[in-house]
Amino acid sequence: MLTATYVILSLSVEQKKERQFISRLLQTVQSVRRRPQEIDPATIESQLKQLTSFAEARHQRKVEACLMPAVCAAARATDRNCDALINDLESLSRHGSATLNAVNKCMRRAMRRSASQCQFLCRTIDLYCYNLLKRLDREEQDLLPLAQKVISSAEWFEIGRELLAQEDSGAANQPSLRPRHAATYAGRPVDIRI
Repeated sequence: MLTATYVILSLSVEQKKERQFISRLLQTVQSVRRRPQEIDPATIESQLKQLTSFAEARHQRKVEACLMPAVCAAARATDRNCDALINDLESLSRHGSATLNAVNKCMRRAMRRSASQCQFLCRTIDLYCYNLLKRLDREEQDLLPLAQKVISSAEWFEIGRELLAQEDSGAANQPSLRPRHAATYAGRPVDIRI
């Protein structure tokens, strides 16, 4: 079970980092909301890019590609149904993606320094951040506890090996080191492009 502990600890540390990114971005947005004339789109864009690249890469590489397929397979083997949880997490991911697209469109408009566009940008970034926080909460409160219950020691070892391989080589984009579970989960194909 040391491997399970490592995997969960690794995910928890990254979730904490993600929450810190979100907090910094929300503080910047609050500041902009109070003084829209002082908006610095480059700062917001930089913070947003840091958050999204970290959050989405972590989620796709570790949660969607490694943990969710293992949870689904193990849950089916033990006659537990995890479809509602998986569907909810997928829905949050899709909603986050759509909101992020809206944020990027708003960012271009806000560069014209229109006060109404600036306020809309702030609200859209808020939506994106709160969606990420909701997804993190679901992972922490539902997915990880379910994983601890249903995944075998051998599977935890495999997940841990995959995570270590990704971390050691920085090879998130190397197909040879992507998790072997990445092709499907819940009987559906998974797109894990990073």
